[in-house]
Order: sequence, then C-alpha cells, then structure tokens
Amino acid sequence: MTSKDKPSPPWFGGLILGCLTSATVWILTYTLAPLPGQQTLGGWNYVIVGVLLTFFIGLSMEWRGDPPRSARAEDGPPSPTEPVR
Repeated sequence: MTSKDKPSPPWFGGLILGCLTSATVWILTYTLAPLPGQQTLGGWNYVIVGVLLTFFIGLSMEWRGDPPRSARAEDGPPSPTEPVR
C-alpha cells in the first residue's frame, strides 16, 4: 500500500468540516446580525467566505476514506468459514 493509497488522518475530516462551518457562520452572521468589525470589512466578507469555501472544496477533493475491505486484509479476502471482523 503506497502513501497515496493510505486513508487520510482522522483530523483531516474535522478540518474539512471546520472550513465549511466557518464559511457558513461567517456569511450568516454578516448578512443577518453582523459581529463587531464585520461591517468595516464590507465586501471583503464575501472574499473571506469564498476563500474558506475554496479550501473546503480543495480539501474535500484530497480526502481519502477507508480502503475497501479486500484491500485492508493482509492475506487476501476472508475465507467463507472465517468470521468477518
């Protein structure tokens, strides 16, 4: 199994969700109830959200989940008499 085939580390999913959540909270607070300092940024708030969403999409494309069950077994697929773990 090469490093390209290995699944992503557990924290990687949290980073992806963090980018999406941050972008969502940022745009909602700016448009519905601006936090102190957000109004002074003006249109740059949309740039910040765009950057966060770009990171979200880029990270999501790099994420690799668990390999298929057959790739996880060191000695091949389980035999019919062997219990599945």
